[in-house]
Amino acid sequence: MSTWLKNKEKEFNLALKQRDVKKMRALFNHVPTVDLAEFADQVEDPSTLTFIFKVVPSELTADFFTELNDATQEKLLMTFSDAELVELINKSYTDDIVDVLEDMPANLVTRAIKFVPKERREAVNKLLNYREDTAASIMTTEYFEFNANVTVEEAMKVIREKGKTKETIYTVFIRDDKRTLVGTVDLDDLIFANPKQTLDEVKNKEFLFTRADTDQEEVAAKFKKYDLHALAVVNKEQKLVGVITFDDIMDVMEQETSEDIALQSGVVPLKDEYMETKPLKMALKCAPWLIALIVIGIFSEIVLSRFQQKLAVVPALIFFIPVLMDTGGNAGGQTCGLIIRGLALREFELKDFPKVVWKEIKTAILTGLIVSVFAFSVFMIEFSIPGLIESNPPLDITQKLLIATIVSLALLSAVILSKFVACALPFLAVKFKKDPALTSQPFVTTIVDVCSLLIYFGIFLAFAVTGFFG
Repeated sequence: MSTWLKNKEKEFNLALKQRDVKKMRALFNHVPTVDLAEFADQVEDPSTLTFIFKVVPSELTADFFTELNDATQEKLLMTFSDAELVELINKSYTDDIVDVLEDMPANLVTRAIKFVPKERREAVNKLLNYREDTAASIMTTEYFEFNANVTVEEAMKVIREKGKTKETIYTVFIRDDKRTLVGTVDLDDLIFANPKQTLDEVKNKEFLFTRADTDQEEVAAKFKKYDLHALAVVNKEQKLVGVITFDDIMDVMEQETSEDIALQSGVVPLKDEYMETKPLKMALKCAPWLIALIVIGIFSEIVLSRFQQKLAVVPALIFFIPVLMDTGGNAGGQTCGLIIRGLALREFELKDFPKVVWKEIKTAILTGLIVSVFAFSVFMIEFSIPGLIESNPPLDITQKLLIATIVSLALLSAVILSKFVACALPFLAVKFKKDPALTSQPFVTTIVDVCSLLIYFGIFLAFAVTGFFG
């Protein structure tokens, strides 16, 4: 937090303590509502929250309420009179109303819906019933749409009269008599167009849109790729049902990024903010992943126990198991992060799997060769230092060379295997319509550990069968 913002927070708390309405309103005129909402989120007392909300300038009440976190919103709604609830709803955009209602208890939703104006209630109910995380669930119904036969002059007159009530005016959407989307017009094109022309004459015939059931992450990728301000949402018949604006998609991008970070860390994504989530809930989010990794990790124990007696012949092989497992896990982690990022940014798709996996295998071979040659040299240096690696019975030079060779070959194999697994698992997740971030680094590492041990002992047995170790 900047020094300026810290000072404003102190002013906010002082004005709140003194119940100074004049100072509080002055803050709302100079400090962004999003920052003031963060200050208000720290307030626990519902009556104090009510005081804050009542001194908010009327033109900012809807924006301020939207920026508050879910817990604070719920506390405020519990204190609102019916008249205050009606006023808030009338000043809010439809999609903002829906965002608030989605996280509210059923009794508050029922109460709030009752006060939504009849002409907006259908839109609110429709948005509430759309499947979560789809384009339709984040769209707004506050936008300009005109029939293609309307003139530029007529459209501009409506925009001037009602523009303040719409969430976006920079892109106007054009439909035919059957509400089929037939084009768009940017506001700057309207301004410079001949007033007597029809919108059909000035519309962009090549335009982008998305289906109502499209995943919101795909919509975010489209916004990023084409640098959009707004995007039309249509149903299966290409009838215009809503619009997604840039500020809506920014929220989606933040949500999806947070979710991917959580999944890659082996944690079920949190619905609430970190500081608002109770320790028990956090534990229940973390525990399933750890339990799943323990179950997979048990196979490593089984492998080690099966080869315990054989390792007794050359105990020095045990010393190199941590290096092998760490290297395999780290190599997989590198690839896993790159593949998940590439899928998220649409740098490649499911159909590109053969190309991507072949590229990763070539990269893995080169990486593995560099690592194994380096490791072989380091292991021989370690063996040459008296007392650094002790073995009973002592190893002769031939056995030291063999052990260094076995470990180096195992490292080469582990790097290739781990990069292949880390590449394949995210694609497998996409194949089954799951978030590729589910294939997190801990998950990849645990699988690779088991496979690396099998490779390690397999190479050792191949040498042992030939009689190299007596």
